[in-house]
Amino acid sequence: MKHKNVNDELKTLLKDSQKQIESFPWEDKQAYSAWVSQTYYFARHTTRLLALASARTEFAAPEFHNRFLAHSGEEKGHDKLLVNDLKTLGSKMEEWPEMPGACALYQTQYYYIEHQSPMAFFGYILGLEALAAYFGEHINKRVEKAWGPKAAHFIRVHAEEDVGHTDEALSKIATLPEHHQTVVLQNLKQTLSYYEQMLNQCKEASKAGLKAA
Repeated sequence: MKHKNVNDELKTLLKDSQKQIESFPWEDKQAYSAWVSQTYYFARHTTRLLALASARTEFAAPEFHNRFLAHSGEEKGHDKLLVNDLKTLGSKMEEWPEMPGACALYQTQYYYIEHQSPMAFFGYILGLEALAAYFGEHINKRVEKAWGPKAAHFIRVHAEEDVGHTDEALSKIATLPEHHQTVVLQNLKQTLSYYEQMLNQCKEASKAGLKAA
């Protein structure tokens, strides 16, 4: 499997994601609040997962060990942006329980890192950063128009930063052996599938008028 194939597969997967992103009711307060809360629940694990991936990386691959460590520093405090966004919307995290899609996103990563390979985590990184890189500007424009810039801190930061991060992730993946790239691609597909599930659950919560259980 070559770098080009991973990139092509990503673009194919993102075509389906685009439909989900563009049809999501970002202008619906309940739906967007649900998205902010669920994004918080998986985003707060990011630094921990990166630290775990770094710790599990073999001594023979110091460039990956160091990259995971550096990335953890870059992600520090991003979960607090979501807390502030939700506060602007007039809600609190404790009003929103974790939904199965959000749980599945981060819980599977602990398994991948611990039981398959820390390199598998690149599938998760690539999937989420590509969503922000490709669709973050679209989401940010709609959210800021509907709810103002103070309700869009998280998506605005990631729309700006993750273009470069996506290119870097693809470059790193390109250097991996074929068997690692296969697992990365498996995780990429799984991550985007769970993300779609999370979006659908946020829409369902909006229709049902749900918050805390």
